[in-house]
Amino acid sequence: MAIVTGGASGIGCATIELLRKEGATVVITDRNEPADRNFQPFLLHDITKEKQWDHVVGWTLGQYGKLDILVNCAGINGACFKSPQDPEHLSLEQFREVMSVNGEGTFLGCRSAVVAMKEKGGNIVNIGSIITHVTTAVMLDYAASKSVINYLTRSVALYCADRGYDIRCNLVTPGATYTPLWDTLFEGNMDRKHQENTVREKIPLKRWTMPIDVAYAVLYLASDEARCVTGAEIIVDGGQVIKGQNTR
Repeated sequence: MAIVTGGASGIGCATIELLRKEGATVVITDRNEPADRNFQPFLLHDITKEKQWDHVVGWTLGQYGKLDILVNCAGINGACFKSPQDPEHLSLEQFREVMSVNGEGTFLGCRSAVVAMKEKGGNIVNIGSIITHVTTAVMLDYAASKSVINYLTRSVALYCADRGYDIRCNLVTPGATYTPLWDTLFEGNMDRKHQENTVREKIPLKRWTMPIDVAYAVLYLASDEARCVTGAEIIVDGGQVIKGQNTR
Protein backbone atom coordinates (compact mmCIF):
# COMPACT_ATOMS: atom_id res chain seq x y z
CA MET A 1 0.00 0.00 0.00
CA ALA A 2 1.57 3.24 -1.18
CA ILE A 3 0.91 6.97 -1.26
CA VAL A 4 2.58 9.02 -4.00
CA THR A 5 2.33 12.81 -3.80
CA GLY A 6 2.59 14.94 -6.93
CA GLY A 7 1.14 12.02 -8.82
CA ALA A 8 -0.75 13.91 -11.51
CA SER A 9 2.25 14.27 -13.83
CA GLY A 10 5.97 13.79 -14.36
CA ILE A 11 8.02 11.63 -11.99
CA GLY A 12 5.05 11.03 -9.71
CA CYS A 13 2.90 9.70 -12.53
CA ALA A 14 5.66 7.38 -13.79
CA THR A 15 6.26 6.12 -10.26
CA ILE A 16 2.58 5.29 -9.78
CA GLU A 17 2.42 3.35 -13.03
CA LEU A 18 5.55 1.36 -12.15
CA LEU A 19 4.47 0.58 -8.59
CA ARG A 20 1.10 -0.61 -9.87
CA LYS A 21 2.79 -2.74 -12.50
CA GLU A 22 4.72 -4.41 -9.67
CA GLY A 23 1.48 -5.13 -7.79
CA ALA A 24 1.16 -2.20 -5.38
CA THR A 25 -2.06 -0.41 -4.55
CA VAL A 26 -1.38 3.32 -4.84
CA VAL A 27 -3.24 6.32 -3.48
CA ILE A 28 -2.51 9.28 -5.76
CA THR A 29 -2.38 12.80 -4.36
CA ASP A 30 -1.79 16.16 -6.00
CA ARG A 31 -3.06 19.70 -5.77
CA ASN A 32 -4.08 19.40 -9.43
CA GLU A 33 -6.53 16.91 -10.90
CA PRO A 34 -4.83 14.26 -13.07
CA ALA A 35 -5.54 14.45 -16.80
CA ASP A 36 -6.60 10.80 -16.74
CA ARG A 37 -9.78 10.66 -14.64
CA ASN A 38 -9.35 6.88 -14.38
CA PHE A 39 -6.21 7.53 -12.31
CA GLN A 40 -7.84 6.46 -9.03
CA PRO A 41 -7.96 6.52 -6.05
CA PHE A 42 -7.07 10.20 -6.15
CA LEU A 43 -7.15 12.78 -3.34
CA LEU A 44 -6.68 16.53 -3.74
CA HIS A 45 -3.77 17.38 -1.48
CA ASP A 46 -1.84 20.53 -0.61
CA ILE A 47 1.25 19.04 1.02
CA THR A 48 1.94 22.24 2.98
CA LYS A 49 -1.20 21.73 5.10
CA GLU A 50 -0.98 19.56 8.24
CA LYS A 51 -4.70 18.79 8.30
CA GLN A 52 -4.61 17.60 4.70
CA TRP A 53 -1.80 15.19 5.55
CA ASP A 54 -3.92 13.92 8.45
CA HIS A 55 -6.81 13.38 6.04
CA VAL A 56 -4.75 11.64 3.34
CA VAL A 57 -2.98 9.25 5.70
CA GLY A 58 -6.10 8.69 7.80
CA TRP A 59 -8.19 7.93 4.71
CA THR A 60 -5.55 5.50 3.44
CA LEU A 61 -5.36 3.66 6.76
CA GLY A 62 -9.12 3.56 6.97
CA GLN A 63 -9.47 2.10 3.48
CA TYR A 64 -6.51 -0.28 3.43
CA GLY A 65 -5.47 -0.78 7.04
CA LYS A 66 -1.78 0.07 6.54
CA LEU A 67 0.76 2.26 4.79
CA ASP A 68 3.84 0.50 3.41
CA ILE A 69 5.33 3.16 1.13
CA LEU A 70 5.31 6.94 0.96
CA VAL A 71 6.90 8.65 -2.03
CA ASN A 72 7.30 12.40 -1.39
CA CYS A 73 7.36 13.48 -5.01
CA ALA A 74 5.36 16.73 -5.01
CA GLY A 75 7.44 19.86 -5.44
CA ILE A 76 7.87 23.13 -7.30
CA ASN A 77 10.71 25.08 -8.89
CA GLY A 78 10.89 28.82 -8.39
CA ALA A 79 11.23 29.16 -12.16
CA CYS A 80 7.45 28.82 -12.37
CA PHE A 81 7.14 32.33 -10.87
CA LYS A 82 9.13 33.80 -13.80
CA SER A 83 11.04 36.06 -11.43
CA PRO A 84 14.65 36.19 -10.20
CA GLN A 85 16.00 33.28 -8.13
CA ASP A 86 19.42 34.76 -7.40
CA PRO A 87 20.66 35.87 -3.92
CA GLU A 88 20.36 39.57 -4.76
CA HIS A 89 16.88 39.74 -6.28
CA LEU A 90 14.97 36.70 -4.97
CA SER A 91 11.91 37.85 -3.02
CA LEU A 92 11.24 36.59 0.49
CA GLU A 93 7.70 35.67 -0.55
CA GLN A 94 8.97 33.40 -3.34
CA PHE A 95 11.68 31.87 -1.13
CA ARG A 96 9.09 31.03 1.51
CA GLU A 97 6.67 29.54 -1.03
CA VAL A 98 9.25 27.20 -2.55
CA MET A 99 10.61 26.25 0.88
CA SER A 100 7.08 25.64 2.14
CA VAL A 101 6.18 23.21 -0.64
CA ASN A 102 9.48 21.37 -1.02
CA GLY A 103 10.92 21.55 2.49
CA GLU A 104 7.93 21.75 4.82
CA GLY A 105 5.75 19.55 2.60
CA THR A 106 8.32 16.76 2.62
CA PHE A 107 8.82 17.17 6.38
CA LEU A 108 5.08 16.83 7.01
CA GLY A 109 4.99 13.75 4.80
CA CYS A 110 7.85 12.10 6.64
CA ARG A 111 6.35 12.93 10.02
CA SER A 112 2.95 11.53 9.05
CA ALA A 113 4.50 8.39 7.61
CA VAL A 114 6.63 7.68 10.69
CA VAL A 115 3.54 7.83 12.90
CA ALA A 116 1.57 5.58 10.52
CA MET A 117 4.38 3.07 9.92
CA LYS A 118 6.13 2.69 13.28
CA GLU A 119 4.09 -0.33 14.38
CA LYS A 120 4.28 -2.36 11.16
CA GLY A 121 7.24 -0.82 9.32
CA GLY A 122 7.47 0.82 5.93
CA ASN A 123 9.51 2.81 3.46
CA ILE A 124 9.80 6.52 2.75
CA VAL A 125 11.35 7.70 -0.50
CA ASN A 126 12.00 11.42 -0.98
CA ILE A 127 12.82 13.15 -4.25
CA GLY A 128 15.79 15.52 -4.23
CA SER A 129 17.76 17.26 -6.95
CA ILE A 130 21.35 17.37 -8.16
CA ILE A 131 21.19 21.11 -7.42
CA THR A 132 22.35 20.13 -3.91
CA HIS A 133 25.60 18.82 -5.43
CA VAL A 134 26.19 21.17 -8.37
CA THR A 135 26.06 24.79 -7.25
CA THR A 136 24.30 27.43 -9.29
CA ALA A 137 23.96 31.15 -8.62
CA VAL A 138 20.45 31.51 -10.02
CA MET A 139 18.24 28.89 -8.31
CA LEU A 140 18.67 29.74 -4.63
CA ASP A 141 15.09 29.04 -3.50
CA TYR A 142 14.89 25.65 -5.20
CA ALA A 143 18.40 24.60 -4.17
CA ALA A 144 17.89 25.54 -0.53
CA SER A 145 14.60 23.63 -0.35
CA LYS A 146 16.11 20.50 -1.90
CA SER A 147 19.04 20.70 0.53
CA VAL A 148 16.48 20.53 3.35
CA ILE A 149 15.11 17.31 1.85
CA ASN A 150 18.62 15.86 1.63
CA TYR A 151 19.28 16.38 5.35
CA LEU A 152 15.73 15.48 6.36
CA THR A 153 16.10 12.09 4.69
CA ARG A 154 19.19 11.17 6.69
CA SER A 155 17.72 12.50 9.95
CA VAL A 156 14.50 10.49 9.58
CA ALA A 157 16.46 7.37 8.64
CA LEU A 158 18.66 7.60 11.73
CA TYR A 159 15.79 8.47 14.05
CA CYS A 160 13.80 5.42 12.97
CA ALA A 161 16.81 3.11 13.19
CA ASP A 162 17.73 4.38 16.67
CA ARG A 163 14.22 3.71 17.95
CA GLY A 164 13.91 0.27 16.43
CA TYR A 165 11.21 1.28 13.95
CA ASP A 166 11.35 -0.90 10.85
CA ILE A 167 11.16 2.21 8.66
CA ARG A 168 13.71 3.04 5.99
CA CYS A 169 14.02 6.54 4.52
CA ASN A 170 16.00 7.17 1.35
CA LEU A 171 16.51 9.77 -1.36
CA VAL A 172 16.38 9.68 -5.15
CA THR A 173 18.23 12.59 -6.74
CA PRO A 174 17.34 13.28 -10.38
CA GLY A 175 19.29 15.41 -12.81
CA ALA A 176 17.72 17.11 -15.83
CA THR A 177 14.51 15.10 -16.12
CA TYR A 178 12.11 15.60 -19.01
CA THR A 179 8.94 16.66 -17.20
CA PRO A 180 6.37 19.48 -17.70
CA LEU A 181 8.65 21.76 -15.63
CA TRP A 182 10.68 22.36 -18.77
CA ASP A 183 7.67 23.90 -20.49
CA THR A 184 8.30 26.94 -18.29
CA LEU A 185 12.08 26.86 -18.64
CA PHE A 186 11.88 26.61 -22.44
CA GLU A 187 9.57 29.57 -22.95
CA GLY A 188 10.84 32.20 -25.36
CA ASN A 189 11.55 32.73 -29.02
CA MET A 190 14.15 29.99 -29.47
CA ASP A 191 13.24 26.77 -31.23
CA ARG A 192 12.06 24.18 -28.66
CA LYS A 193 13.97 21.31 -30.25
CA HIS A 194 17.16 23.40 -30.26
CA GLN A 195 16.73 24.16 -26.56
CA GLU A 196 16.17 20.49 -25.76
CA ASN A 197 19.30 19.52 -27.69
CA THR A 198 21.33 22.20 -25.90
CA VAL A 199 20.40 20.74 -22.52
CA ARG A 200 21.01 17.17 -23.67
CA GLU A 201 24.50 18.03 -24.91
CA LYS A 202 25.43 19.21 -21.39
CA ILE A 203 24.62 15.79 -19.93
CA PRO A 204 27.63 13.42 -20.04
CA LEU A 205 25.55 10.45 -21.27
CA LYS A 206 23.98 12.73 -23.92
CA ARG A 207 20.45 11.66 -23.05
CA TRP A 208 17.65 13.15 -21.03
CA THR A 209 16.68 11.45 -17.81
CA MET A 210 13.06 10.38 -18.23
CA PRO A 211 10.52 10.08 -15.39
CA ILE A 212 10.57 6.28 -15.65
CA ASP A 213 14.34 6.28 -15.01
CA VAL A 214 13.72 7.99 -11.67
CA ALA A 215 10.76 5.72 -10.95
CA TYR A 216 12.95 2.61 -11.20
CA ALA A 217 15.24 4.01 -8.50
CA VAL A 218 12.20 4.70 -6.31
CA LEU A 219 10.96 1.15 -6.90
CA TYR A 220 14.26 -0.33 -5.76
CA LEU A 221 14.43 1.75 -2.57
CA ALA A 222 10.82 0.91 -1.72
CA SER A 223 11.33 -2.81 -2.26
CA ASP A 224 12.55 -5.63 -0.03
CA GLU A 225 15.67 -5.84 -2.20
CA ALA A 226 16.81 -2.63 -0.46
CA ARG A 227 16.07 -3.92 3.06
CA CYS A 228 19.52 -2.88 4.33
CA VAL A 229 19.51 0.52 2.62
CA THR A 230 18.53 3.58 4.66
CA GLY A 231 19.66 7.19 4.72
CA ALA A 232 21.07 6.60 1.24
CA GLU A 233 20.92 8.54 -2.02
CA ILE A 234 20.62 7.26 -5.57
CA ILE A 235 21.64 9.83 -8.18
CA VAL A 236 19.88 9.46 -11.55
CA ASP A 237 21.43 12.16 -13.70
CA GLY A 238 23.32 10.79 -16.69
CA GLY A 239 26.63 11.75 -15.05
CA GLN A 240 25.98 15.43 -14.32
CA VAL A 241 27.21 15.35 -10.73
CA ILE A 242 30.50 13.59 -11.46
CA LYS A 243 31.21 16.21 -14.13
CA GLY A 244 29.93 19.11 -12.01
CA GLN A 245 27.57 19.99 -14.84
CA ASN A 246 24.40 22.00 -14.31
CA THR A 247 21.97 22.59 -17.14
CA ARG A 248 20.82 26.10 -16.10
